[in-house]
Amino acid sequence: MINEDFDVLRKWMFGSLSSLLDNIPSNPNLKVLKMSIGEPQLGPPKFIRNQFDNFFNEWGKYPPSDPIPVLSDAIRTYLNKRFPGSEKIINFDKNIVPVPGTREALHLVGLISKNKKKKNPVAILTNPFYHAWRAGAIESGSKIIWINANKDNNYNPNLENLSEETLEATIIMYLCFPSNPHGALANIDYLIKAIKLAKKYDFILAVDECYIDIYRTTSPKPIGCLDALIKMNSNLDNIVIFNSLSKRSNVPGLRAGFIVGDKKVISLYKLLVSNGASPLPIPIQNIAASLYKDDKHNYQTCLHYDQNFKIAKDYLMESHPDLKVPDAGFYLWLPVEDDLKTTVNLWKNYSIRVMPGTFMAEEVSGENPCKGFLRIALVHKKEIIMEAMERISNYFKKNN
Repeated sequence: MINEDFDVLRKWMFGSLSSLLDNIPSNPNLKVLKMSIGEPQLGPPKFIRNQFDNFFNEWGKYPPSDPIPVLSDAIRTYLNKRFPGSEKIINFDKNIVPVPGTREALHLVGLISKNKKKKNPVAILTNPFYHAWRAGAIESGSKIIWINANKDNNYNPNLENLSEETLEATIIMYLCFPSNPHGALANIDYLIKAIKLAKKYDFILAVDECYIDIYRTTSPKPIGCLDALIKMNSNLDNIVIFNSLSKRSNVPGLRAGFIVGDKKVISLYKLLVSNGASPLPIPIQNIAASLYKDDKHNYQTCLHYDQNFKIAKDYLMESHPDLKVPDAGFYLWLPVEDDLKTTVNLWKNYSIRVMPGTFMAEEVSGENPCKGFLRIALVHKKEIIMEAMERISNYFKKNN
């Protein structure tokens, strides 16, 4: 009666974490600190507070699938500043569509990629993976091929090992830079390689860039797929890039962002949204426009994460002297001897909830690329980060 293809989604990292910890009491003498979920805790920028009243009447209108003019202009301004030269390859009437965050868009593009002309279709997914990529792969009707992102390849999934046969059958490939959970970047040559493969073998390259604006302020901003296309003097054919305000502007509940990409994909996406998905409400489009136009709040957010990583490194210097602060993102990717055991002990004895890497990836050819790591979200205010890092440091002092 129902589509059983989606049953595999029940086995997701947060469900697995609940199964691991929910029957184990935390330390009753310590306040629970949840560091397992990447939900920004700084709160929305104050300047958008009154805008919810300003656009109150717009809630009475059906939203269009296209961006309203003020949002289109804001996205144009943002992209021109963030990826100089991108205006040369983007048609803002045909290559852009607003989306309610990126999660919905990531899986719907998988549905759009379904290609009956390719026999035994394949979807290539970065491992560790985001559950929306897997949902999209299922909707594409494809066999999933996992490509591991691990320390040996600087967390850039190895494209060289993909066979000609696999690439010929591929209908969609999901990549994510800066990567989650490692905060690793791709260089321009890697992105050019991925783009060339998509164009040569005629598949959709879906590039998740939801962490593109969470970076270390002491380094250059991360490059994106648009930078590679600009350098190639290429177009957006076969490419779809996902951008969200959730992390950039601390508004995961606003559900606002956009995708930029192949006009054929965008056109079909708009058609799909008009018939059965979620156009972005007009009040939210207006608020999103003001957020995309403002860089100051985003820079302050990045300074906040810089501070949190410094706190973490200072506390963990003794147990992890080689700990490297990631280039982007807000996750501490912490190597440990046994991630499941450490997760249980941190919860039971220190009331700290973290995500064991094992739950974030599939085992491929006997290897889980995330086994032996903890993902710790450094999203809280510094006082909570200090308390959490002190407890984690104490754990390692007692167990090393």
